[in-house]
Amino acid sequence: MVLLTGVMFVAIGTISFFSSFGTFGPPRYFWCAFVGMPLIFVGTVITKMAYFGSVLRYIAEETTPVGVDTFNTVAHGTKESVRDLASAVGQGINAGLTGRAVDSARRCRECGEENDADARYCDGCGQQLARDVSCPKCGAHCDPDARFCDQCGAAMA
Repeated sequence: MVLLTGVMFVAIGTISFFSSFGTFGPPRYFWCAFVGMPLIFVGTVITKMAYFGSVLRYIAEETTPVGVDTFNTVAHGTKESVRDLASAVGQGINAGLTGRAVDSARRCRECGEENDADARYCDGCGQQLARDVSCPKCGAHCDPDARFCDQCGAAMA
C-alpha cells in the first residue's frame, strides 16, 4: 500500500509538471513528486523484507530435515567412538585421582617420591616398593592393597 501510494504521488507530481509547460504558470502539484519518492523507497524496503522473510522460511523448511538426518547419522556412526573416548578420559582422571601415574613412574607409599616403573626400592627413603597385583577376573594391574579391581570391580583375592 505504501509503495502504491508513493507511485500515485510521483505520477500526480510528474503530470502536474509536464502539464504546466503550455500555460506559462507554475506546476500546482509538483510537490507531490517529492512526497512520493520517500514513500516509494519505504514501500520497496517493506516489500523486500516480506519477500526475504518468505524465502528464508522456505529455506529453513527445506534444509532443517536434511540437517537433522545428517546429525543423527553422524551421531549414530560415532556413538562407539565417543564411548571409547569417554572411557579413556575417565581412566586417565581416575589414575590422576588415585595418585598413580599414567606413564612409567611409581610413587613411594612412605615418602611420596616418584620412582622408575621398574624400581624395587625407593630412591628417596630406601623402602621396598609394593608391586602391582593382577585381577583374577580381568587381569588388570591393581594396587596391592586394593580390595576391588579398578577396571572390572571384581573382589581381589
